[in-house]
Amino acid sequence: MPFERGKETSANSPLRFSTRRGALLSTMANIRIVIADDHAVVREGLTSVLRGLAPDISVVGVAQNWTEAVTAVDEHTPDLALLDVRMPGMLAVEGVGTLRSRHPELRIVLISAFECDEDIYGVVRAGADGFLMKTSPRYEINACIRTVLEGKRWLPPGPAEKLLRGAQGPELTPRQTQILQLVAGGKSNKEVGSELGITEGTVKVQLNQIYRKLGATNRTDATTKGLQRGLVRQKKYGE
Repeated sequence: MPFERGKETSANSPLRFSTRRGALLSTMANIRIVIADDHAVVREGLTSVLRGLAPDISVVGVAQNWTEAVTAVDEHTPDLALLDVRMPGMLAVEGVGTLRSRHPELRIVLISAFECDEDIYGVVRAGADGFLMKTSPRYEINACIRTVLEGKRWLPPGPAEKLLRGAQGPELTPRQTQILQLVAGGKSNKEVGSELGITEGTVKVQLNQIYRKLGATNRTDATTKGLQRGLVRQKKYGE
């Protein structure tokens, strides 16, 4: 995927990836944003930062999980959604995919406390436009917002490098990704088949294809490689 480095000359400057989607007008009269995070203090902090960032930025909706985030975007049709990568309700890749299918022109920026979050590959493939750290300074948040609204992707160096590594190799089908996620959660072939409504034999066939595509030798190896590529993640307790 082609990319261009921003004006900053530091080795730690973010990488700005060009996309095929048409760029929005760079000078928007008002940038409407929906934010979502499952921690109240983060929601309040983001709202305060965004409202004080620039006069053309406004927060039009706030949510505390993926389900509420989708509802808020449906209701307010914002220009951009700023979303915690790990929230209750669904996996980030599912949430991003849902938003992208329902709102093709929406710009989606994920935020995380971890620079190399294992979700980064999956969410970018699902349609996310940017990725920010929760420790990002105000000027970087502002630059990210304006960059993605111009039709480019914004990724810090760590996640950008991981994305490029993950882009190598055959892509799993949606069904194979489902199976790998369940296997990563410790389910047996029989349990996977029961949950997905397919036979145990079909699960075995799909697993062998997953092993081949990931270059894995067994379930543990496939899970590890899936996590490294951001195809699956280990759910936190209570999710």
